[in-house]
Amino acid sequence: MKKLNKLFLAMAPLATLVSLPFAQTAVAHGYISKPESRGYLCRLTQNTNCGNVVYEPQSLEGPDRFPESGPADGHIASAGHGAFSQLNAQTISRWTKRPIKAGPNEFTWTFTANHSTRDWRYFITKTTWDPNSPLTRDQFEAVPFCEYSGHYKQPPRQVTHLCNVPADRNGYHIVLGVWDVGDTGMSFYNVVDLMIDNGDTSNVYWQDVGDILSGRNLTVGSSVKTRVFGSDSKDLPSLQTVLEIDTEEAGLSGNWPLALAQKINESQSWLQAGQLDENNQIQPMAGRNEIFAQSNSGISSVELEFVQAPLPKPDFNVSGLSHNYEVNDNAVSFDFSVDISEKATITATLNKNYSSVLTKIFNVESGQSELSLDYPEAQAGHYNLVISYNAENGTTDQKTYHLNIVVADDGGDPDPIDPIEPPKTNADFVFPDSLSSYKAGTTVLQPKNGKIYQCKPWPYNGYCVQWSKGSNQYEPGVGLYWNMAWIEQ
Repeated sequence: MKKLNKLFLAMAPLATLVSLPFAQTAVAHGYISKPESRGYLCRLTQNTNCGNVVYEPQSLEGPDRFPESGPADGHIASAGHGAFSQLNAQTISRWTKRPIKAGPNEFTWTFTANHSTRDWRYFITKTTWDPNSPLTRDQFEAVPFCEYSGHYKQPPRQVTHLCNVPADRNGYHIVLGVWDVGDTGMSFYNVVDLMIDNGDTSNVYWQDVGDILSGRNLTVGSSVKTRVFGSDSKDLPSLQTVLEIDTEEAGLSGNWPLALAQKINESQSWLQAGQLDENNQIQPMAGRNEIFAQSNSGISSVELEFVQAPLPKPDFNVSGLSHNYEVNDNAVSFDFSVDISEKATITATLNKNYSSVLTKIFNVESGQSELSLDYPEAQAGHYNLVISYNAENGTTDQKTYHLNIVVADDGGDPDPIDPIEPPKTNADFVFPDSLSSYKAGTTVLQPKNGKIYQCKPWPYNGYCVQWSKGSNQYEPGVGLYWNMAWIEQ
């Protein structure tokens, strides 16, 4: 196979990474970022049920010089790492595939800790490979179709190679990229799941996998999306197409099916919608359309999901609350006004130290209502008061207030306060509520100091969910190492 010698190098400002607590033996090094490797697509959540590789797609390191040595058969995708064994699952529909055309293609490595490099080599599955069997050496060609020398030098943070993908490959294939480190006896192994189009349709036929039925109008603000399923009934979200309805005309039953079919055809290659003609061509039509998948795509069915436009929320305002409340006869009364433009149920919940102290429910009519929450046997301290509504039309929302209960002479004159309003000053959560859902960009309010913190981007966001009452080193603004995980806003 003729080797293309053109080498493209591109620099990217990528911060040096630290080893996350999830890694036990691997050290951060590098991964194929274009087309995205299997492990990197796990990091991007376009592959699911991946295990710990979502934190460390850069750590797929194993013995060097594949295929003579290297990871054992059946463990190639994980580089032989037990911590990343989920990557070894192999069926025709298990993994998200990136579409490319046969011929010249760019493969880009992103390095998080670059090393002296011996070479990069790229292997591809044979024309006779079985996508429903484990990845073994016998599934790949023994000779790389593309390779570049590293000259035992350190590469920049990103390196791009131009490789000629064999023209006799069509449909689902896997490229195994191997980066051989020059100053150790190890290599990094990345498998890339690809749907290759070489223009040959002689052995490919279109199979009917779903329908786009007309007959219903869609409202402005609603949407219709495809749900694509593999042969094992696994949902394939990367193949989803979403059509937003932005005008009344676009939502008419004679219009949106055609628009959805056209959008599918523009965004997909092995999935098309329309009517199949005698020349094996698929043409979108007004009204009903069929959805077709290439016979070698691993797609078994496509369903439509309709998402209704969100209901309008009523106007909702709370007033009359103060920063400080004095204990009077061992009790405190929180008097406030609620002004809401729709009949609703109002819930007032007083919280202290992450636990609810008191809850009261009020049924109110549209307009302003004077409400009161009595707290007998009140104790001094910092609290937050959450006032939420459940409107008659089914919508909900809430406002959060932070206040202090003080004994006589410990507080000042009550000052009116404003709620923390999203999105300008309100956080997504009050720490540590909904801890497991924190991700990069999540903002939390720290009730201990009234400040808002944002979870750092990957790879630091893994620290944001690490908290318990007995282990709070990453607690925002409080823990010893909080600034490894959080940015004060």
